[in-house]
Amino acid sequence: MKTDTLKMIPKAPNPAQAKAGSGAYAAPKPMLGADRLTPVPPAPDRRRGQRVLLRVRASIHVALKGQPETISVATLSVNAHGAVVVMDRNLSADTRLVLEHAATKERVACKVVRPARQMPEGFHVPLEFDSPAPDFWKIDFPSPDWRPEDAEPAR
Repeated sequence: MKTDTLKMIPKAPNPAQAKAGSGAYAAPKPMLGADRLTPVPPAPDRRRGQRVLLRVRASIHVALKGQPETISVATLSVNAHGAVVVMDRNLSADTRLVLEHAATKERVACKVVRPARQMPEGFHVPLEFDSPAPDFWKIDFPSPDWRPEDAEPAR
């Protein structure tokens, strides 16, 4: 019985994985922390604070094309460092604005962190406060080490 050698045709390289100047493909490298030894935890564990799903009416005060505008929004989730709001228009990343809490009229300076996601109900825009403001939302946030499995079952 004669055996033929099976020839494998390589997949098209991912530019991030290709080694410069060689025909070989490198395996993806694990992400490492600043010290280059500690693995970076997955995205949910890198969060600076607990996110809380909370609907709060608010207003965004922003200058668009040199003209001041006020846009009504509602939060989807909040934390001590910012929020994700839903609105009827998109704002580009790094847009500077002032967020006003509708109930308290308190204002905080912030910016758009990254591009919004367009969803059926509007644009989900992630905002980051210039400095942490844990009292802005008028709620008590869970402790940093709290996990959903720690919650007691409802009676």
